[in-house]
Formats: sequence, C-alpha cells, structure tokens
Amino acid sequence: MKFYDRLINESAPGAQQAVPATTNVPSAEYPRVYADGRVTFRVRLPGAKSVRLEGGQGLCSSPVTMTKDQDYWTTTLAPVVMGFHYYWFNVDGIVMNDPGSQTFYGHGRQTSGIEIPDPQLISSDLVTAPVIPFYAPHAGPQGQLHEHWYKSKITGDWRRCYVYTPPAYFEAESAAARYPVLYLQHGAGEDETGWVRQGGVNFIMDNVILGNVSSFFAIGPATVKAKEMLVVMGNGYATYADAGVRNADPSEAYLRPDSKAFGAVLTQELIPFIDRTYRTVANRDGRAMAGLSMGGSQTMAVALTHRDLFSHIGTFSGAQFSTPAAAQSAGQATPPFDPKTSYGGALANAEDFNRNIRLLWMGAGTAESALNNALRENADKLRAAGIKLTEYHTPGTAHEWQTWRLCLNKFAPLLFQA
Repeated sequence: MKFYDRLINESAPGAQQAVPATTNVPSAEYPRVYADGRVTFRVRLPGAKSVRLEGGQGLCSSPVTMTKDQDYWTTTLAPVVMGFHYYWFNVDGIVMNDPGSQTFYGHGRQTSGIEIPDPQLISSDLVTAPVIPFYAPHAGPQGQLHEHWYKSKITGDWRRCYVYTPPAYFEAESAAARYPVLYLQHGAGEDETGWVRQGGVNFIMDNVILGNVSSFFAIGPATVKAKEMLVVMGNGYATYADAGVRNADPSEAYLRPDSKAFGAVLTQELIPFIDRTYRTVANRDGRAMAGLSMGGSQTMAVALTHRDLFSHIGTFSGAQFSTPAAAQSAGQATPPFDPKTSYGGALANAEDFNRNIRLLWMGAGTAESALNNALRENADKLRAAGIKLTEYHTPGTAHEWQTWRLCLNKFAPLLFQA
C-alpha cells in the first residue's frame, strides 16, 4: 500500500490513527505522525538519566523534555508545521541521532530528519481524494539525477556536483535541443546532497515543468509551465589550495572565509564542466543562479559580480548583503544594504541592471522573523532605487526546507521565459 493511501485509510481515533513517518528506517514504528498534525517520538534508552528532543525552528523552537516509561523515552508534540525538519536527541548532554530515522546531512553532520505531511493527508474524514505535494513524485515522465566528480585545480581536491536533467532530455526527438541551466546552492551546515534528499528538487522540477498545477500547497495555480532546464547543485565550501596563488574572483570580497574560492570554482571550473558535459545554452541568457540561506548570500555575491554570466538571480532566506572581507577581518558589523554601493555598485544603475538581469527574486518564510523583515526592508530599498524584483513570503514557514521548497516551486516557472 502506498504511503499516502495508507494515511487516508488510517481513520481510527487516537494512537491507531498515527502512522510511521515516511523518513523512518524500514520497520521503525517511531516517530509517528497523527491526523491532527501531532507527532510522537519514542526511543529506547534504559540507562539514560535525561533525554531531550531538539531540532529545527518549525519542529521545536526550544528543547523538549521527554518522559520515561520503563526503558522508553517519549514525547508528543503539538501540531507541527508540515515539511521536512531536522532533529536529534540530547541524552545526558550528548547529542545522538534517532535510530528509528534516516539521517540527512545538516547542521554540519549526519542528522535525523522527519517529514511531516499535511494533516489532511492522514484523515479520511477530511479528504477523500488526496492531492500529492508538489515535492513528491507523480505519474508520468520523470527527470533524472546524475552525480559527477571533478578535480579542482583551484581547491586542489575532488569535488562533487549533482545535475538534474528534465524528462525530455534523453528523448530521441530532443537530441539536438539545448537547455538553460539553474545553478542551485545549499545552505550552511549542508552540502550538495541537500536539494536532492531534503529538498526533492527533481520532483519539484518535474511538476513545474509538466504543469502539475494541482500539486498540493502550490500557493495558487501556476500561470505557466516552467521551461525545461538543467539544475546543477555544487558544494558551497571552497578554499584556495595555495593562498599565495589564486585565481582571483570579484565575489571573494562578499563570501564567508570557508567559501572564499567558491565563486572562482563555480565560474572557472563548474560552469565550463557543465557546458562541456551537457547540451546547454552556454551564455548568460541561459544561466540562472539561486540558493538558500548561505547559498542565497553566495548567489548575490557571485551573480552580482558576474552579470556577464547570469541573467536570473534568486535568493531563498538569504541575506541580501554580506560584509566585505576587509570589514570582517576588522570585526566590523555588516553595513546596511545600500543599492547604490553594495556589491561594488552592481545595483547602482537601475536602468542598466533591469536591462541585463531579467529576474531578481527574493523569498523568505514569515516565521523566520529576522530574515523576513530584512527581506521586506531591502526589497523596499531596491524598489525605491528603481530596481525591478519579485518578492515572496511563504506563509507560516521558518528557516527550514519547506520554505525553500516553496521558493523553488514559485521561482522556477519564472526562469527563461521569453
């Protein structure tokens, strides 16, 4: 029985209405999700003196003390925001993952994660014909994910990237077709697997390309199908192999110390590698860049200093300005975002910017207050300066994957349109 079918059939009251999370390892009964949005965590730790549940903003904003019943520690959370959430147990001061859950690379390590479905997908009293989420697989043509390794001369190590190809890429009738490319970055503490495993990038892209406008929680009907495109996901951390010998890149001034070489790797190695390996539209009109959190900040740093390479820019929960390296080393605070001076004046000439950048898109969740407020403030500054942009706020979501899934779902259909 398929998962969503099983959710609909679980209509009995109480604990019988709960089902194991889809992110559990095989045969694990816990965590369990309920029809009203609650979720129960349970772990066997007979020798523990105290156990707390900890996790992402949308799951529990502060640690939750679990209670012991014989050898088991349990807690049930009030209705949780739907989507993917990282979590872990704090056992007598030591962090450990849930043996009942799969792990995902987040928070700088392999971390337990749970997928919370919409409560309606569990209760047969509310839904008779469930609509599958926009980040889940649908029947019909599907794109493919590819893993590549390449040796970087800039960093001196082997680097990995993932590439999504749209459903028609390998069809005979598309053999001569060339495709635009979206370079899509992960956040801090994550890596290039994030959009693949936590984000469901291939399912999101399949659905927006095929025009599955009935996809659940799509926030309004889609007006257009997305163009078929490649999506490339590389690792956002990069440092120069030799600090004295570097392929200088203008984005360095706005990147974190642990990713100073990222712009150089992307523009000098990864983009040429993708253009050699795939049938791409190998010019600025065929390239977009976007990212979440740290990846959003990287996008602003790289794309705004390489307007000759990118024509579409998107930031999901990303800071709209990064402190230049010289100010960082001096311990200075991030200055206010100023369209006239930030990023070397890349936004100073609104007419020129609007002519060359076909889309500037900024999104954040309403529950990530600081970033959401900064987005609103900086978007107002940009509009006042004459810069055209699209602003989007995902309702009720925090600094977590549901925000970024929703952002990609709204951003991708706007790319590369005539």
